[in-house]
Order: sequence, then C-alpha cells, then structure tokens
Amino acid sequence: METFSGFPNKMRFTPLPDLFFTRLLPHIEDTAELKVTLHILWALYHKRGYPRFITYRELLGDRILMGGIKRAEALRKALEQATQRGTLLHLTLERDGEQDEVYLLNTESDRKAIDRIQRGELLPEQV
Repeated sequence: METFSGFPNKMRFTPLPDLFFTRLLPHIEDTAELKVTLHILWALYHKRGYPRFITYRELLGDRILMGGIKRAEALRKALEQATQRGTLLHLTLERDGEQDEVYLLNTESDRKAIDRIQRGELLPEQV
C-alpha cells in the first residue's frame, strides 16, 4: 500500500452535494461505482460551458481514474450502475461524424439540456 503524505495547508476543494452523503452514499456498495461517481463530480465541477458533461472516452483515457479501476469493463459497469441509480444521465450524441457517449449529473438543468438536445433545440455540435 502506498502511504499518503497528507494534505498541504493550501489546496483546492471540490464541493459535493449534501444529498450525495444522505441519499446516494449509503446505497453505493460497488467501489468502482463510488470512485467513478466521485471522479465525475470532481471533473464536472472543473468544466465550463453548458451543459457540463464528460465523455466515456475522457473517462477511459483518465490515468488517475483508470489507475484506481484498472479495467474498461469495470468503468462501463460503474457507469451503468450510477445511471441506473439516477446519479448520472447518459446520452449518445453524434458529433463530428462519430458517436460520443456523454454523462451528465442528474440535475434539473441537465435534464432540461437533454430534453432540448432531443427536441433539436440544442445541437450536438453546440454541446
């Protein structure tokens, strides 16, 4: 086991919704689902634009995340679990002639964004 040297005096923080601790965490049993969920919350917090989302390819290519999960199958399963649980929203978009799987946090704003995309009001090229 690698020993953690501790937190420095000055560091950045990523906020987590209180509901994560009260409504989600007690029910997440799979370690990979927990790691993926926390990683996505962190990644989305640091993104800009509307709507904020992360792609499957970004997650698969993230050395930090994949170093803790190890296999693409575990990532896929964790994403499916988080989507089934209602933590994440999943959408497949056609962008630049390729299909792109995107994941959004299940918020009112992101649900509206998905609805706008599906109605053609927000084009995948704009996302």
